[in-house]
Amino acid sequence: MITVVKAPFAATVQDLGRPGYRAIGVPLSGGMDRDALIATNVCVGNAPGAAALELALGGGELRFDGETVIAIGGAQLLAMLGDRAVPSWVPIPVHTGETMRIERVTDGQFAYLAIHGGLDLPLVLGSRSTMLSAAFGGRLLRTGDVFTTANDVVGGPGPVPSVTYDASAPIPVVRGPQAAEFSDDAWHVLLGRGFRVSSSSNRIGYRFEGASIVHSIPSDRPSEPTCLGAIQVPSGGAPIVLMNDGPTVGGYPKIAVVREHALGMLAQRAPGSIVRFVLDD
Repeated sequence: MITVVKAPFAATVQDLGRPGYRAIGVPLSGGMDRDALIATNVCVGNAPGAAALELALGGGELRFDGETVIAIGGAQLLAMLGDRAVPSWVPIPVHTGETMRIERVTDGQFAYLAIHGGLDLPLVLGSRSTMLSAAFGGRLLRTGDVFTTANDVVGGPGPVPSVTYDASAPIPVVRGPQAAEFSDDAWHVLLGRGFRVSSSSNRIGYRFEGASIVHSIPSDRPSEPTCLGAIQVPSGGAPIVLMNDGPTVGGYPKIAVVREHALGMLAQRAPGSIVRFVLDD
């Protein structure tokens, strides 16, 4: 068992989400950085989609009430197991009664803590992921929570190549459904010097600050299906990228869509980071 001695801020349980349900209004949810979640799970011998903790900031403490193996990955996380710093991307044996202090995320946005076997929560539409906006699968961690482990194991623990990020790399996009309705000037702004990630960004959507993407397209057009990574442009001109818990329909015009393989890279850009988009048709 794992006991939450002090709940980390904005920590949730995530796996690879709920694919195949957008048609009935259910977003994918799941880990914001899928590659990092998968690699961290593999580190402890878990199936790639085992449920793990997703940590956005830190500031918590866990106690392990049994022998197990853990690993951390994703964003750089400062964590201590007893008096030992916990390195990333390697399996760490844990003894009964040991505690782990999660100090803070030092670089990036989303870190993952995988426990051998994965966390055992009830399945909702085939997933243990927490989606706060719909109260699917759970809620934010609270002090006093107790978790048991599942048996989502496929092999033995072992180190994996780290998932690395280039914070200056541009985010590749393809043209969106309303791409042709935006002027050359609007595209110049989107693909220009970049935007700053807003502090109001979250698992629903990443909001950006900077130059406005001016358009004459009605922003109150009828709603239509959206996809993960869609770049919406509301009337104010500040783009919003729909993320894992984002809506499945929307009326804002969509100038572009972030490439699927780059969504984790985008998710790791913390508020205040500069993001530049590049067309990758």
